[in-house]
Amino acid sequence: MKLVIVFVACCLIGASAAADEENKSIDWHHIQPLGIHVEPIGPAPVYTGIRIAGGSIAPPNSFPYQVALIISNAGFCGGSIISKDWVLTAAHCVESNNPVQVIAGAHNPSATEPSQVRIAAESCVVHPGWDLTRLENDIAVLNVPNIPIGTQTIDSIRLAPSNSGSFAGAIAALSGWGKTSDSTSSPAIASELRNVTLSIITNQVCQSSFGSYVRETNICTSGAGPKGACDGDSGGPLVVDGAVVGVVSFGSMDCEDGAPSAYARVSSYTDWIQQHTGI
Repeated sequence: MKLVIVFVACCLIGASAAADEENKSIDWHHIQPLGIHVEPIGPAPVYTGIRIAGGSIAPPNSFPYQVALIISNAGFCGGSIISKDWVLTAAHCVESNNPVQVIAGAHNPSATEPSQVRIAAESCVVHPGWDLTRLENDIAVLNVPNIPIGTQTIDSIRLAPSNSGSFAGAIAALSGWGKTSDSTSSPAIASELRNVTLSIITNQVCQSSFGSYVRETNICTSGAGPKGACDGDSGGPLVVDGAVVGVVSFGSMDCEDGAPSAYARVSSYTDWIQQHTGI
């Protein structure tokens, strides 16, 4: 089984550049959407469920917990606000010592919008068990001070509790600015926030595509449609009934081949998140 990394980047420790100055230096046409791919071991499962390849444009600010992450002015990931000082994302997005700018309240993160707030993350905590070769424990939290939550455009989302069930069969919402198709070129990220509704599948079914990369600490959605996560959606939230249940982790090299999308299962990490964030 082949593992492919797309521009693996970075975690900030002590960034100091002002957010507005950083934005001036961002070349949005050359921002690289980040992602991890696993070559499926078999044909994609067939479902009647529904890939953000294959999604639709979200109404502006309808996902107020969604943030964009600009890593070292070069890489792009998603994340979700979980308190006024913390953002949840994927470890593979933020594993190196590089600055991260967080854009909250955005519909088009490359534009200047009245709803937007741009904050440099101060520090980050990557799960100590994160293993790039095994794609295990792909989860991290960013310390982003004084996010102005509690408005219609910027707000936090609650975590799935540690005693949550498998969520298999549930309908989930995925949002992000990732590639909308495998043919997407420059600019590689979507200019408007997109969302899609997906069916959560059992880990056993997901293992038929990704084998041992899928563990109890993962959760998967059907790729039928084809619909699901793509490069640039990494770190973004999978949500069920107002709680984030998954963090976009990995998928197939071909975002439109109908293979599942895999996520870090938030309920497996709730205690770890609370330990480091106090949430």
